[in-house]
Amino acid sequence: MSASDVAALVKQAVDIVDVVGQVVPLRRVGNRYIGLCPFHAEKTGSFHVDGESQFFHCFGCGAGGDVLTFVMRYQNLPFADALKYLADRYNIALPERDRGESGAARASREEHDRLHHVLKAASDFFYDQLHRSAAGKAAREYVAKRGLPEKTLEAQRLGFAPDRWDGLLQYLKGMGANPDLGVQAGLLVQADGGRCYDRFRNRLIFPIADDQGRIVAFGGRSLDGSEPKYLNSPETPVYHKGRMLYQYATARKACRDVRQVVVVEGYMDLLAFHGRDFFRVAATLGTALTPQQVRLLARIADEVILLYDADPAGEKAMVRAAPLFLQERLAVTCLQLPDGMDPDDFLRAKGLEEFEKLMQQRRSLAAHITGKTLDQWDGTNGGKTKVLTELQSLYASMNQPVLRMECLRLIADRLSLPEKVIDQQLRRGSRMSGKAAPHFTAAPIPECSQTQSPEESILRIMVKHPSLIEEVKASGGVEFFNPPQLKAIAEALVQSPHPPREAFDASAVYAMLPGQELKELFTRLVMEWDSYGEASEAQLYLQDRLGALLQREEKKKPPSLREALRAAELEGDAEKALRLLKQIRDLHSSKKTKERQENV
Repeated sequence: MSASDVAALVKQAVDIVDVVGQVVPLRRVGNRYIGLCPFHAEKTGSFHVDGESQFFHCFGCGAGGDVLTFVMRYQNLPFADALKYLADRYNIALPERDRGESGAARASREEHDRLHHVLKAASDFFYDQLHRSAAGKAAREYVAKRGLPEKTLEAQRLGFAPDRWDGLLQYLKGMGANPDLGVQAGLLVQADGGRCYDRFRNRLIFPIADDQGRIVAFGGRSLDGSEPKYLNSPETPVYHKGRMLYQYATARKACRDVRQVVVVEGYMDLLAFHGRDFFRVAATLGTALTPQQVRLLARIADEVILLYDADPAGEKAMVRAAPLFLQERLAVTCLQLPDGMDPDDFLRAKGLEEFEKLMQQRRSLAAHITGKTLDQWDGTNGGKTKVLTELQSLYASMNQPVLRMECLRLIADRLSLPEKVIDQQLRRGSRMSGKAAPHFTAAPIPECSQTQSPEESILRIMVKHPSLIEEVKASGGVEFFNPPQLKAIAEALVQSPHPPREAFDASAVYAMLPGQELKELFTRLVMEWDSYGEASEAQLYLQDRLGALLQREEKKKPPSLREALRAAELEGDAEKALRLLKQIRDLHSSKKTKERQENV
């Protein structure tokens, strides 16, 4: 695997907003995050981070690049060490990393390797206990009762933890594993006296894998009614539950065609969908949704459908999740199943086809929460104030005008108040009770110069409207680009994947550019606001700029035939004049013939 392949693997697994946000206070502004640049002193925030393109750029000092560039600059690390830093921090396996590895990096990698090995061994043990042991009979009957097909059991490697205190412990000892490693992996618990025992006992086991398919943790469902109903692995060096989602990798593949994902609360609910060949579904891991998980969902989907239990706990979880989606500007809807059914019950009773019909009744999460809050109004004027107070935090998170107007109309209809009064009340309350944002003024992004060269204009249009790259390519105008820096970026754009054959990939263009100067210039072009409007307007402006570029090149050519004829006549060179005159007539005649053919 080449260095660029390894870098692509790392960049695919991490989120630049998460990485930068850990060291730079960021504030959401539109669809970007803005903060004070860590690379130069400033009082107005000109440092932009874009989760969609996975680039950063400072419009103050010009620093820009991808997540690896940021780590290299901020941590003062060479490329290879920046890769290792991110790989260790986000539990990403890098191939052949021994050569040139520091002692600390090698120790961390070897620790992760040992943990992955013991976790894989535990998964094999649980799998055998479910499928081959007499003790696993009750678990097999439970799985059959829940209607999980064999293909799902096999695909997800479900297992069973026997009702023993040392079942897994003895298995690990038998393979030569130190119990301390089992404790570190979250498989065993160490009592105060130092004795170790199995964490999971008499439970159906759900292996939890990372993006690369490696087992990192387990969830266990009680089979005898003991509490908790679901028991999950603790946080470990290879497992961070707030940064992962159950079956995220499978959902990511399924969302390539339809960028919509369903989020459920439980393992069995999710597997009920898998059993019916519906894979656009992910589940939380025993915790409330986190900002990192919402950003993971934003990378694979344009809409998230929350399918939580219709009980107070489920409602509370949706209320907590709403601001996270609103701040990310990720469309989020919710769907409640009839008669208090959970997804597993509904699918077994009604089937997938009925669920897909029911999906058409989904409602925006903000409108749902607003409606539920309005249901608490007691009919008094004091009750109106109470309801509006409860809605203030939700309203403060709404960045989308359309969604805000929808909720305002809903409140106005129910409380019989003017929308303007409601808006003022909600805005005033959100200012008084809102969370403090990083304190700085966001600097405006510099406007594009009105006197920019044709090359600059064409390049900006190619970046902001990739569908027009093919038109630039066909014109042959890239050949005349100057200076060389602009020509290099234009050539990379033309050579990289672009419409109509393939989707545009800014990261592919970035990877093709040699040198940090070109990469920073490209990230600036990506991060600038689009000042060209709709594609049709951009196309007209592109044609004008291409015309200007080609006209400029035309002027650099040798004198035209007519100019040469005039010079020959002045010089008295009759022979040369007759020859040039014949060329002009031939050229004129061929042009007329071509025009007649086109008219026919």
